[in-house]
Amino acid sequence: MEQGESGVETQALLLARVRDVVLRQSVLLSESAELGEAARAMRDNAVSCVLVGSEADPGIVTSTDLRDALALHGHHPHEPIGPLARRPIVAIDDGALLLDALIEMERTRVKRLPVTRAGRIHAVLELGDLLSYFALHSNVILRVAGDAPDADALKPAFRSLVRMVSALQRIGMKPDRIGRLASEINRAIFHRVFDLVMPVDLRNDLCLIVMGSEGRAEQILPTDQDNALIVRDGIDPASLMPACRAFSEALAVIGYPPCAGNVMVSNPAWVLGESGFRNRIGHWIVNGSNDDVMNLAIFFDATAVAGDATLLAQVKAVLFEVSSAGDTFFARFASAINAFPVPINMFSRLQVERSGEQAGTLDIKKSGIFPIVQGIRSLALQHRLTVTGTLDRIDALVHLGAFDKRFARELGDAFGFLCTLRTQAGLAAFEAGQPATNRVRPADLSQIDQEVLVESLRVVLKLRKLITQHYRLDMLGF
Repeated sequence: MEQGESGVETQALLLARVRDVVLRQSVLLSESAELGEAARAMRDNAVSCVLVGSEADPGIVTSTDLRDALALHGHHPHEPIGPLARRPIVAIDDGALLLDALIEMERTRVKRLPVTRAGRIHAVLELGDLLSYFALHSNVILRVAGDAPDADALKPAFRSLVRMVSALQRIGMKPDRIGRLASEINRAIFHRVFDLVMPVDLRNDLCLIVMGSEGRAEQILPTDQDNALIVRDGIDPASLMPACRAFSEALAVIGYPPCAGNVMVSNPAWVLGESGFRNRIGHWIVNGSNDDVMNLAIFFDATAVAGDATLLAQVKAVLFEVSSAGDTFFARFASAINAFPVPINMFSRLQVERSGEQAGTLDIKKSGIFPIVQGIRSLALQHRLTVTGTLDRIDALVHLGAFDKRFARELGDAFGFLCTLRTQAGLAAFEAGQPATNRVRPADLSQIDQEVLVESLRVVLKLRKLITQHYRLDMLGF
């Protein structure tokens, strides 16, 4: 995100109003208007509904209503439209938040909302237009974030983020699109906190990075902090620790929990100079412990959020020197794919925890999402790919011939479904006033979702087999 983009945009994503979307002009027909006339009105005005009756108490007839009447129920095009009109209608004021319109659509299970101004309907908001607005504005830096005087002032943006994710998930938007939207908002918040706490004269000599799922734009819900700071050589990283601690504390105030593994800038181990990070990467490669492999993995996913992004690019280039480390390194790196068991047995039945507080649940992140991420990440590192998103890496690997398009589709579908389940579980926990969870209770899923979960985990097993064979993990003792 270029910093100048925030000055070009006149509306912040989460502060946008219904009137900010290009609305469809409402069409009002009399009760006696013919069905054929209604069909032509929808076509000529590029709308999918018409209002019927008086302005004071209109009903609504959608294109679906009209189609069903003509094609399924035997109505004649010359019949009056009045009997098809449904009342009362659900409408929204054009000054309402666009996010609230999205939530209202989800709550009432409608795909269009008549829009009022001064109590009178004058337009229609279509779900497709609303989603297009969100998609087109996914790269907007929040105006509220840019103007926030302190961490407290960023809390509303954080709360709106969770509400937006909930609404988008419930209407069926794909996880990768939600993840990109959420990441842009998260990064705008991180950028503003960076500006608030870091010394002005040093900002261009620093690079704030986010790693892991946030670096891949796949952390749909704000589950924890996972960041680091690269300092230009010649500046003492220790001198920045007060500001770094203030940064982590501010994110916690806003709502981002501290990282359980302490992978954040309040930990001096993650605030290093350029040469310090290069040396650390070399250590991770040579030493190769489980922790070293995971540190290398999350750093490979890193994305610059604030400061001088070239610092990350220069340090990250060292990662690709691992090609000289030989097959053993790549095998060790890839072997993390087997760190957690995949919870289905030989009969393709789901295996859940049998006792304790987690009885009846399984960890969807460890058992499903992580193996896909790590397997694809291993191939991406070997092929020196610079893209960070899992789906983007899959597409690039198909182009390079790492696997075929059919398996790529299976991976993408499985990854999307598993991420959706994780998001649903996290949102349910948030609504109950608890931290986000990665645990899913299969018994609470529909029969179809249980079957899709089994098939998704079978794809995970297929990827593990491919990775095991590709890197000869069995032969090398991994």
